[in-house]
Amino acid sequence: MRGDQHVSLSLATTALFIAPYLSIIDPFTAVVLLFGTFVGSVAPDADAADAAIFNGRVSGAKGKRGQILNGLAVVLPIFGYTIRYLIYYPISLVFMLLLRKNYRHRHRGLLHSLPGVGLTALILSAYLAILMAWLGVSLALLPAFGCGFFGGCVLHLLEDACTPSGVAWLYPLSRRRVSGRVRAERFFEVRPAIFAAVLVIAATGVLIAPFVTGLTSDELRFIALAAVLILWLLFLLASGVRRERRWR
Repeated sequence: MRGDQHVSLSLATTALFIAPYLSIIDPFTAVVLLFGTFVGSVAPDADAADAAIFNGRVSGAKGKRGQILNGLAVVLPIFGYTIRYLIYYPISLVFMLLLRKNYRHRHRGLLHSLPGVGLTALILSAYLAILMAWLGVSLALLPAFGCGFFGGCVLHLLEDACTPSGVAWLYPLSRRRVSGRVRAERFFEVRPAIFAAVLVIAATGVLIAPFVTGLTSDELRFIALAAVLILWLLFLLASGVRRERRWR
């Protein structure tokens, strides 16, 4: 999918999930969590030189929404080059030495797998911890960023699993992948936009629910989690996601 689609779907999903918690968590923590999701939503494409994470721009939309996203995107190249040269290449070298001919650099390879994004989240968090300690900055918000970043990466994989190129979730340990029929570059492909809108509407509903219903906090958390799971399941079904043969 395109960078703007990754960002909108990932942020909308995270907003729906954390909506019931906004009354009890610090607003700055929520902002850091969403920022981590924003970075993570485009981070797996750091294995492609022309990715949005290197361009400092993720949206072609005009208006306030596009300006906000592109304003935040100015910092993305810092993360992009850090991930590409200080994380992706080193861990690729390790896998190359361990697996030899069974591993090679490729787009939608290591950075589009759970092992890859898991290691990337851990190493990036370690780099940030070292930098913050050196600058004398509190590490209190680092877990929020790390969780948001990892969540954004996993959502990126889910989104790409809906496209024909698909995702090999366990690469390089397994080359089997899943793929769908969403062709994000086509003009008439509206499924990602519709799904993002549904997620935003659901998140808005959960936010206003305490003021118009008698639902408890625990009930709203359950509803938000169920909504995320059910809506994503429906989107995967609508995208025709299926398991493919072994990836060559």
